[in-house]
Amino acid sequence: MARSRTLWHLGMRQMIVTVVIIIVLNVVARRLGLGWGGSIVMCAAIAFAWPFAAAWWNARRRR
Repeated sequence: MARSRTLWHLGMRQMIVTVVIIIVLNVVARRLGLGWGGSIVMCAAIAFAWPFAAAWWNARRRR
């Protein structure tokens, strides 16, 4: 039961972080004058680049 509760809290935290990131990206896209399509493209570009940035950051921290 405790493990289930821990996983639920982790999932809830991840969901909140994801929603906040999406809102911030949409606000940035609107400030840049991008439309609906531009917002989607920007989110897709960041989602695609994220694993590469994380791998680069991990490799940098190991040195």
